[in-house]
Amino acid sequence: MKHIKFSILFLMAFGLFCSMNTTAANAKRAVAKQEINSYVPDKTSSLWKYIEGLTVIDTHEHISSEAELLGLEINILDLFVPYIVDNLESAGITASEMALMKNGQATFKSRWEVFNKYYPALKNTTYVLALQRSLNEQYQLKDFSLAECERMTPLFKKDFATKGFMQKFMDKNKIESMLTFRSCSLAEVRRTYGDNKIALVPTVNELTVLDASSLDKIAIMTEMPIKYIDDLLAGIDKMFKFYAEHGIKNIKFNSAYNREINYIRRTREEAEESFKKVMSTPFDYSNVVPNKYYVYALKDYHIPLDDYLAVHMIEQADKYKMNVIFHVGPFAWNFNSVTTSHSSSLEWVIKNFPKINFVILHAGYPFFEEATLLAKYYPNVYINMTWDHIIEREKAINVMKTYIEMLPTSKIHAFGGDYLFPQQIYGNVIFTKENIYFAFTDLIKKGVMTESDAKKIAYDWLYVNPKAFYYK
Repeated sequence: MKHIKFSILFLMAFGLFCSMNTTAANAKRAVAKQEINSYVPDKTSSLWKYIEGLTVIDTHEHISSEAELLGLEINILDLFVPYIVDNLESAGITASEMALMKNGQATFKSRWEVFNKYYPALKNTTYVLALQRSLNEQYQLKDFSLAECERMTPLFKKDFATKGFMQKFMDKNKIESMLTFRSCSLAEVRRTYGDNKIALVPTVNELTVLDASSLDKIAIMTEMPIKYIDDLLAGIDKMFKFYAEHGIKNIKFNSAYNREINYIRRTREEAEESFKKVMSTPFDYSNVVPNKYYVYALKDYHIPLDDYLAVHMIEQADKYKMNVIFHVGPFAWNFNSVTTSHSSSLEWVIKNFPKINFVILHAGYPFFEEATLLAKYYPNVYINMTWDHIIEREKAINVMKTYIEMLPTSKIHAFGGDYLFPQQIYGNVIFTKENIYFAFTDLIKKGVMTESDAKKIAYDWLYVNPKAFYYK
């Protein structure tokens, strides 16, 4: 009997041990599966359903007016600009290959083959995944095969064939209104963008003076003769008055592409000396990267004049109560300088113009801490997460947790696509909403916030904050 009892007890213990191991193994598999699917939200979650359904304010695009896009013919390779084309360069695409891929006169097959050569090295990058998500949801793109890529062309043509297509895209993306960042010229401001609640943001550092030939370009933009510093100042005053009369509420500086954004106030004498040097020195365009929009570096002799004009523009923004938006952090197009990527360079401007609201674009990626500290220290500094959600998702998720724990929730504007064509936006919208969901779900689990808090903050970041800030 003792042996029988022992055997029964042994079997019971062994069974319990096996059961515990099986449960542990299943738990590990569940955790592994959850980690593998970490960017797949729980579609049954009330938080996800709420965030996914939110209407958003799109705080950053570079989209032309509908009149300019009407009748446009593009193919999928055009949607690789910007971003994917940069990763092609990083992967080692040659200049001749890039020229072929961009050559509209070459066969689509030959151009696609260039991309396909490098695609295996790029397919897991967020840039590619975001575009794939966009095209999958809107056109049922299966993959980047030749047949599927060719199938997109007539669909894009159909998109642009009929007036009203921009509203269709905005409805698809649940976008109520959009800021599009364009030229600062008076002619650009006269274009009609408002039919679809699209507001223009002029990029004012286009008035940078590189050499004597720049004055002719600035004269065209300001629609007045430009020969001397006083003409430049008068042209700036004319432009800002025109902006104010046409309802422009925001301006942008893109100058981090060309210099460190450590602006300071310069004397008239310093500006005059700099102007003389600039006028007498032809700009060395041999160092400008070909086929790039912004990649040139200002020389030391440019900086006093550039400071002088930039501070004058900021003073005009102050006069007309405009928000000033600074590109900070990553750059579209390669061959830029990491040294110009720091938002801490803006501290002089921020401190000396306390009545102006300053926006740090791209949250200062990858130097998030600098932008976060500026937003914490100064009431007039705000963070805009345009582009961040499709650069490196995990960093975007983690920095949003930092914002919750460190900043007033009124400081954050969560979404901007930063694209050229409306077909590109969808994946970015979804990635943004998913990233907010993942960040907030983790904080809810840790007891930092409630689900009610999470819903309110998501609504504020995607809609309330940017609507009140950019359109007031």
